[in-house]
Amino acid sequence: MQQINTDNTEVEILPCLIIPVQGGRLILPNVTVAEIIPNQLVAVIENLPEWFLGQTEWRGTMIPIISYDIFCGQTTGAFGQNIRIAVVNAPNGDDGSLRFFGLVVQGIPSLVKLEEAAIQENLNTDLKKGQKMAVTVESGHAIVPDLEMIEDAIKAENWQS
Repeated sequence: MQQINTDNTEVEILPCLIIPVQGGRLILPNVTVAEIIPNQLVAVIENLPEWFLGQTEWRGTMIPIISYDIFCGQTTGAFGQNIRIAVVNAPNGDDGSLRFFGLVVQGIPSLVKLEEAAIQENLNTDLKKGQKMAVTVESGHAIVPDLEMIEDAIKAENWQS
């Protein structure tokens, strides 16, 4: 978190990414996302849940690719043409069992710098599986994804060959 001095007061600034997905927008701290990469060939793995799209190679490592929308139980249409993959640092990646995973992104994420006071919890939203919190920021509504739940679900699948 950055600290900016304004009129002798320190304001904590959190650089975040607003990430478009089919069902809306996700918001994540910038440090959570390792890289946004172009859509690439995903090797499908048989007998895995529908949300588990397969795996792809990123920087010499095979990473699982998931559809966040399907994971949350949201109906999705066909993916559009602006598909990218957000390579996310797994929250418990230090244990070495899963360091990164990819989330399918529908469009180009945007960087925003938010003050803590600029993020308001939206209590009128019914959260689905994989959603930690609904928030309202200056640019509209977004979902804070439950990355630990997603990580645990990926680990529970036999995806590594």
